[in-house]
Amino acid sequence: MKELYKKRAEEISPKFFTRKVDAKKSVYFEKDVEAPFGVKVTEKEEIQEIFQKGDSITLDFGEHLVGQLSFKMESVEGHIGEPIRLKFRFGEIPMELTRDFTTYDGWISGSWLQEEIVNVDYPEEVTLPRRYCFRFMEVTVMDTVQKVKLSNFSVTHITSADTKNAVGYDIFDDELKRIDAVSAKTLEDCMQSVYEDGPKRDRRLWSGDFRLQALADYYVFKNYDLIKRCLYLFAACLTDGKYLPSCLYHYPELWSKKGSGFMDYAFLYTVAVGEYFENTKDENTAKELFPIIKNQMELTISNLTDNGILTIPEDSNGFIDWADGLKKITPTHGVFLYALEKNISLALSLGETEIAEQWKKILIKARNGAYQLFFDGDKFINPDDDNQYSVHSQVWMILGGVIDGEKGRRVLEKAFDDDNSIKPVSPYMHHYVLEAMIKLGMLDEAKEYIKNYWGGMIKLNADTFWEVYVPGDLSVSPYNDAVINSFCHAWSCTPSYFIRKYFNK
Repeated sequence: MKELYKKRAEEISPKFFTRKVDAKKSVYFEKDVEAPFGVKVTEKEEIQEIFQKGDSITLDFGEHLVGQLSFKMESVEGHIGEPIRLKFRFGEIPMELTRDFTTYDGWISGSWLQEEIVNVDYPEEVTLPRRYCFRFMEVTVMDTVQKVKLSNFSVTHITSADTKNAVGYDIFDDELKRIDAVSAKTLEDCMQSVYEDGPKRDRRLWSGDFRLQALADYYVFKNYDLIKRCLYLFAACLTDGKYLPSCLYHYPELWSKKGSGFMDYAFLYTVAVGEYFENTKDENTAKELFPIIKNQMELTISNLTDNGILTIPEDSNGFIDWADGLKKITPTHGVFLYALEKNISLALSLGETEIAEQWKKILIKARNGAYQLFFDGDKFINPDDDNQYSVHSQVWMILGGVIDGEKGRRVLEKAFDDDNSIKPVSPYMHHYVLEAMIKLGMLDEAKEYIKNYWGGMIKLNADTFWEVYVPGDLSVSPYNDAVINSFCHAWSCTPSYFIRKYFNK
């Protein structure tokens, strides 16, 4: 089956759409404690073109872009007799270009910081071979003995999103309309030959990110083939007796780490299969992928406790969120319940009635076990999670169907109001807070939540949504240094899903 799944994925070749974008203006940066990330951007009167050794210019392309940079180099003082050495630095936001990259001290590779030294031998049109992700670009003339002219800076922006045929929606709330536009742009720039988690850094297909991108894409670009391709790529990487890998590389060849990935990501992959079927009615694909769903569900069911609570194997864990110190058994159990309920619905749609009936009984037992063991009357805590109190556990118990209605609403509101509870850090987890709110009928609250959280990024000049955003503390980074953070990140694009599904009237 793995070869079949790989073949199915390879049969779907994404179509790419490109457009040329010229540099809009020259800018410079100044420290300003009142500005986002402490950096003020000021426009210069004109774009400098004549350079000598040590000169530098910073260009603003006016929007976030993913693609290749081109420029023209010409001589000013006759024949160019030696290579002209140029240094390029790229930033999604101004803060990146105010940093000396040699001071980076995070725990993931600093080679993701976008910096190149290029030698140009002759006057010519130059296209840099690598793909970059940026709005701002700095070029410095590192070495030359004569003046040179640098001009015609442009980017060939690339995406597999067909923006010209994007779904049109009438959104009458101007603030939501702006948030929707930035969400759609975030999705667009992450849509390449797969749904990348971030076009600046990693450039991988992650199942947790992918499920959220697909949700948004059903309402924005409807690139069903890209969704189908990614579903098959993950299926082709299954290892017997293990949870699906959380991420994979598809180029230059399909590759993923051996062993189990995040349990919650594996569960959400199975949910994504059902959502693909729901949106496309592609029964053949759903049937071909249903054995993966059965495999992942049965792997979990076989290790439930007598009370119906999942156990986390040594070679796996849950992701849930970047929140420091977060305990994950309770929320991961909630993700399992959430997925199992949705997979029962898919099984019935595909005529898999016997397995659906078996799963219904397990779902009831696993919900009851969670309620009896974790609920203390006003919140869910778990001794195996050191009785940790988190918004995450409350959200996933709601989404898992352990609690609902007015009681669920009180549980959720209390968790946010309590200073001792752990709060969400990533837009990824904030998505599931919104799902829980909407499940509880809290539509007005969900709308304001979108405006406060994602709208907060826009107020900080975001033109795509970020990997991490904690209001009031822009220094937060899972990697110990915010300069490596992705400022266009897949899991941040779902306001378009919520706005277009629930708030477009």
